[in-house]
Amino acid sequence: MQKTTFRIRRKIILAFLFSVLAVLVFATLSFQVHREIGRRLRLVEWADDLVNNILEIRRFEKNLFIYQQASSLSEARYYLERAEGSYTSHQQETEQETFKMKKGVKPPVFLATLAKYRQTLTRIEPLLLRPNQGERNLSASPEGEALRNLGQELLSMAERWAKEERLAIDRLFLRAMYLFFISILVFVFLGFLVAGYISRILVRPLFQMQQYMDKIAHGDFTPIPESEGTSAEFNSLFRAFNRMIQELEHHQEQVIQSGKIAAIGTLTSGIAHELNNPINNIVLTAEALKEDFTQVDPEEALGMIQDILVQSERASGIVKNLLDFARSEQPEFELLSVAMAIKDTLKLVQNQMVLSGVEAHWDIPPDTPLIMGDPKSLQQVFLNLFINAIQAMKDGGILTVRVQPAGNGQPQLKVEVSDTGEGIRPEDLPHIFEPFFTTKQVGRGTGLGLSVSYGIIRKHGGSIEVKSQPGKGTTFTVSLPVAEAEEKAA
Repeated sequence: MQKTTFRIRRKIILAFLFSVLAVLVFATLSFQVHREIGRRLRLVEWADDLVNNILEIRRFEKNLFIYQQASSLSEARYYLERAEGSYTSHQQETEQETFKMKKGVKPPVFLATLAKYRQTLTRIEPLLLRPNQGERNLSASPEGEALRNLGQELLSMAERWAKEERLAIDRLFLRAMYLFFISILVFVFLGFLVAGYISRILVRPLFQMQQYMDKIAHGDFTPIPESEGTSAEFNSLFRAFNRMIQELEHHQEQVIQSGKIAAIGTLTSGIAHELNNPINNIVLTAEALKEDFTQVDPEEALGMIQDILVQSERASGIVKNLLDFARSEQPEFELLSVAMAIKDTLKLVQNQMVLSGVEAHWDIPPDTPLIMGDPKSLQQVFLNLFINAIQAMKDGGILTVRVQPAGNGQPQLKVEVSDTGEGIRPEDLPHIFEPFFTTKQVGRGTGLGLSVSYGIIRKHGGSIEVKSQPGKGTTFTVSLPVAEAEEKAA
């Protein structure tokens, strides 16, 4: 049992670890994507800053051409230094990822262009207007044309880098979205997979065990079948459970036998009175034959001997019925007549009814259908019901047995056993089928009769119910399924 529990626990832990591993894989992928998005956002900020610096360079470049002031040249150099510093602060990261673009723009090109732009500014500086000199059109000069071209090239490269970074971020967001939906689908699939796996190895077998436990509670000791779809651990558990069922069934048979002995003990006084009559007749006839043996003619002596034999057979029959009823046997289901079982049981309690002043009435149709059952077990059920009814009518009364067909779906036979006794208190009704529960005085009942009867009827596929009113009597209703055509043919 401990090994089985350990194996089941190990499988559940493995299923849990597999789910946790899947979560960790997707969490790692999601972390990497979000970390890359964060890095790309920083690069976008850098690219935007680089573009802004180059735009400032171009603005002061334009002022330089328009106003030809040295201050514009100084500002252009200032922002040129900022652009170069911004680039060099991200040079390693830029050279690794950012500038590996399909268009072939590489970091050395940008650095070379910055150097050329600085050199061109240096050549333009002597051409600026000096005091007492005429104006000169710098924008039309070769140096001005080269400066504009280099500035435009720097701006184009910076804008392309910023655009590429934004596109990379869009692709990362799209990847994150795909990863999110894929993870949902995978987790849903894993959820169904793990739930199905746990259901197969744990929930379904446990539910199956619960069903069979409910059957055991109702007297059905059918063993749990082992199947290929069930895990080896639960098949081992089922085998242990089936061994327990066998033991329970064996002990229930012992309880039923104890119930029989208890019922026989209750019948002792009536049986003793019933046996006393034929024994007294035998003794009196034998003594008369002995005293008048020489005077009695052979024909009369033969009649007296025949009377002794009849009374002996009567006593022997009583003892035989008791022995048959008390014998411990495995129940064997066969086609039987409920009417015959009831009448045989009434014979056992005949003297008990006479001594208690109870009159028996019965309504049993002659065409009562047959049932599949064990005669001795059903006889024990009816005996328990009859004895309870007789003991409930302390001052005498009427014991009524009524048999009638019933059932809307499967045909059933309903047997009602009613008495006019003292009835059962409402607070005791829910407990009367519990083992060892009794309302009788000490020594008059064991509390097993109705519990055993309940188990026997459930084992026959039937049910037993009770209705009672204190002071008016009690009615027990036993419902038993009618034998089907195939069973009758067999």
